[in-house]
Amino acid sequence: MQDKEAVRLLKSGEVKWLECLMDKYAAYVSTIIRRIVLPDLSESDVEEISADVFTAIWRKPDSVTDKNIKSYLAAAARNKALSRMRTVKPWQPLEDEFITAEGDIENEADKRLLAEALAAALEQLESSDREILVGTYYYCRSIKETAEKFGITQEAAKTRLFRARVRLKKILTERGIVYED
Repeated sequence: MQDKEAVRLLKSGEVKWLECLMDKYAAYVSTIIRRIVLPDLSESDVEEISADVFTAIWRKPDSVTDKNIKSYLAAAARNKALSRMRTVKPWQPLEDEFITAEGDIENEADKRLLAEALAAALEQLESSDREILVGTYYYCRSIKETAEKFGITQEAAKTRLFRARVRLKKILTERGIVYED
């Protein structure tokens, strides 16, 4: 069944869509979740989070279209996995080295601030630029996969990726964030 038909069934309230989407995207959703939660959580947790992703779509069917379903599932899987990871508190004994290590807290704060600034800058980009950057760098999609996803040549994908990076760099530079090697 095509995404268009599955979305139509979803919006009409029929349960058949769930089976269709899960058949097509369950492995994709589970892979994204596994990359985030393993080894801290179990395989049964991965299945539970995956079910939560599809339940979230059932609850908000108007936010899904046949054109954005894969990216919606990816974002939902990532967000649900990260949310679950925030509740996991692994036990670690405090060691003298950890307590006295200089810069660890500062480095973590810097990383968090940089991540927030990057997320805000990505939000300012056009959706196509954001999609190509996130797909390539966050989901580790190859140029070939990117080209296939957008229905363009590999050279065109490289060009779009380059231009999107330039736009992102401009936004970050305007905010005072500069990469120093």
